[in-house]
Amino acid sequence: MSANLAIPYSTLLPDITPSYGGGTVWTSPPLSENLRRNDGLELNIPLNAGGYYAIRLGYTVTGSSILPPEVSVEINGAHQFLEAQRVALVQHWKYETLNFPLNRYGDEVLPSQTMLSTRLDYTLRDSSSLFREPLLFSLEEGENTVKVTLLSGEITLHSLEVLSLEAIPAYARPDADRPKGDFITIVEAEHPSYKSDTTINAASSRSLDVVPFDTYRSLLNTFGGASWKNGGQAVFYEFEVPSDGYYSIAFKYIQDSKSKMRVFRKITIDGAVPYKELESYPFDSSTDWKIETLESNGESLEFYLSAGRHTLGISVNVSVYESVLMTLKTMIAHINDFALQIRYLTGGGKIDRNVEWEIGDYFPGIDETLAAMREALEGEYSTASRINGNEDSQELTSFRTAIMLLERLMKDPDEIPKKLDLLVGSVGSIVSELSVALNGFQNMPLTLDRVYIYAGESAPSFKRASVFASLWEGIKRFVDSFRPARYEAGGSEGSVVLEVWINRARQYSDIIQQLVDDDFTPETGIVVDLSIIKDEQKLILANAAGKSPDIALGISNWIPFEMGIRGAALALSDFEDFPLFARNFMPGTFLPFMYEGKVYGLPETQDFYLTFYRKDVLGMLNIPVPSTWEEVKLILPELHRNGLNYYIPIGGTASSKAFMTTAPFFFQHHARLYSEDGLSTAIDRKEGLEAIREMTDLFAIYGMPLQVSSFFEHFRKADIPIGISNLATYIQLMIAAPELKGLWGLAPSPGVEQGDIERWQTGSAQAVAIFGDTAHPQEAWQFLKWWLSQETQSRFVFQILSTYGLEYLILPSNRFAFEDVPLPHEDKEAIREQWKWLQEVPRSPATYILEREISNIWNRVVLEGRPIRVAVDEAVQRINREILRKMEEFGYVVDGKKVKEYEIPDLEKILAWWSE
Repeated sequence: MSANLAIPYSTLLPDITPSYGGGTVWTSPPLSENLRRNDGLELNIPLNAGGYYAIRLGYTVTGSSILPPEVSVEINGAHQFLEAQRVALVQHWKYETLNFPLNRYGDEVLPSQTMLSTRLDYTLRDSSSLFREPLLFSLEEGENTVKVTLLSGEITLHSLEVLSLEAIPAYARPDADRPKGDFITIVEAEHPSYKSDTTINAASSRSLDVVPFDTYRSLLNTFGGASWKNGGQAVFYEFEVPSDGYYSIAFKYIQDSKSKMRVFRKITIDGAVPYKELESYPFDSSTDWKIETLESNGESLEFYLSAGRHTLGISVNVSVYESVLMTLKTMIAHINDFALQIRYLTGGGKIDRNVEWEIGDYFPGIDETLAAMREALEGEYSTASRINGNEDSQELTSFRTAIMLLERLMKDPDEIPKKLDLLVGSVGSIVSELSVALNGFQNMPLTLDRVYIYAGESAPSFKRASVFASLWEGIKRFVDSFRPARYEAGGSEGSVVLEVWINRARQYSDIIQQLVDDDFTPETGIVVDLSIIKDEQKLILANAAGKSPDIALGISNWIPFEMGIRGAALALSDFEDFPLFARNFMPGTFLPFMYEGKVYGLPETQDFYLTFYRKDVLGMLNIPVPSTWEEVKLILPELHRNGLNYYIPIGGTASSKAFMTTAPFFFQHHARLYSEDGLSTAIDRKEGLEAIREMTDLFAIYGMPLQVSSFFEHFRKADIPIGISNLATYIQLMIAAPELKGLWGLAPSPGVEQGDIERWQTGSAQAVAIFGDTAHPQEAWQFLKWWLSQETQSRFVFQILSTYGLEYLILPSNRFAFEDVPLPHEDKEAIREQWKWLQEVPRSPATYILEREISNIWNRVVLEGRPIRVAVDEAVQRINREILRKMEEFGYVVDGKKVKEYEIPDLEKILAWWSE
């Protein structure tokens, strides 16, 4: 096997013949190597026979990251395939208690989780568990070197073994005596002994068929569901049997998330798959709870267990679709490459429908190629239908639709250039339908209520609740919802109670309330009541009505200023320890919170604007990732020649261009937005005109796309393989585009050469503020310091990710807490570097008109073709007129004359006190 970084394991798999024997071929002497990031260990391994072998590592995880450690494996000085560059190890987690804690309403909530520090022996697999077998490495007869390098996390390495695979036997009914008498042990599924992932968790069900059940309280009475769906996610249950003998295993489950779709689990006992039937055991979709006894061909499987303690493992197994998934990934890649070549051929842009193409002249054998693609897809469609047991699932419907679209293109391949959207469009194309199928086959949710281990005639059963019983329970819950005591604030008489309004989804507020009740209130005696608001404009109205809360969380970063200038917010900078606490945040985040030298808010979360780029596309075209706007202009012609383009956020909005898209150009050109006294704008100065010319020329002259409805979709189909975007796109790519794994990267955004490359970007997300009329200013400040501290923010992110998964990720503004966020190291490096250039827009009473008119300038220059100077002069008149009007409203101008200066905050002033 030759070393090639670009070759995926799936490409090599057909030529790999595993070495069988079921034993350890070579094992290292006992090791005790403490490895941190980039540490490596190289071992010399002599073998009597060459072949394809698995590698098993014995290790203890010593780090604290929620992400599993990752290693790279080099054989004889090279990575043998793409997946060997980054292999995720496993780590095990458990709940700190199985007596689930209660929130203030008496509902059960998830306990904290702790990572097990026990030794693990893990045979290396691909990170998504797409392949049935472990990763197999080619080792030669004689001396070999194996180098293991830790890429992330911390471990102590105890051993390395080279293994030949062991064939798993099919089930054969044992001819032996059964245990005498009946025996059954019931394990509540919500009480796992440990699990492989913090994000697979106990969940609440209101079904009367679930045990336990409570009419008035929410109980964590099931396990899994939507959180337990990704390949390799495993849960383990320890149980005891009273005597040696044969036992059966059953599960009480429901799978109502994916209609007409089977899901599969690998079942292990004491770490091994006992029978071949349990490598990929099917659970049919079901809208009701049912009991499934592990069986084969209608016969219950029996397992020989010795008396004592055993461990049952249940893991998501998507490898049953191994060939289907590999074919889908390959086809998507081939079609994207084909579309890229078509764009290069046609020059991209709008195709002249009057031009007649003879596509075979440019792609010889196109008819045969399309026919081979159809044949491959038809074969895998049949395989998937057989595995699933029907053709009615959404995944198979999309699969069939993709084949039909391909057949439509096959009728006249010369029309393909005119029907490129049918090939790679965002919706309703071959690639989009294949992607739906690909993602769906890898998504296998299952919810468990109970696990049964039994013998004799003790087969488990349960009595279903009647329709009347369900109706009666619903009535009782409805009546109970009017009981006010449930929602009253806790705390002893005389306690300080802070009312906090939060502009966030329920998932976030529930965890914040739990952290408060578990930590802040017991420590301080201060009670905090959280209330969700869906319209943050109500904050201003509530203040006017005299019904404001003490604190607001999760608000837009412009609100603290609007509250401060109206006397509705407390100046946080008046607190004695504010300068010290402010060092937790990037200095550029304070600019929108400042009014007359005081700070009225703090950043709560942060975003980023980074360069996202497709490694595969840019690599194929030999296009470098640009660091400056001049370099961007240099690569745009090459992108355009290939029918591609570059995205920046100005093109992602409609007619109104927000400051977050336009202000960076002013910052990078050292242009002021306001005059020194704050009573006029300065965008018509030399630096301002340069900034405006830069951001308009990119569109009017260099041809960036004027409007992009979804950068994610265009990035995914590769017609915009590079652009600037934020956390939302990052999460989408991590979750919704598994076919792009390893094919994209992050880099700091382009900037302007000013000695250094100045990459200024905005980046604040949500903010916090204390209301000016609070009766408890010191307690409110104490709460904010606790809430925004490194420890609390780190715990909050951990709880969010471990409970709801990556789709709920937020980035804390506390720069020290960010270091604890479990993101890949290289991604954190890019974010950290970009945040060095974080600068927000300072505000004035008329900031809105400045933002609007800069947007109008762009529209007039780019869309209407107006000269820059004319558009700017017209805008400056409107801006200055509105600034004077607002300054009169707030007492800075009287009868058209300035009576006092308005102080415009800048980064240098902030750094003066931030750096002390």
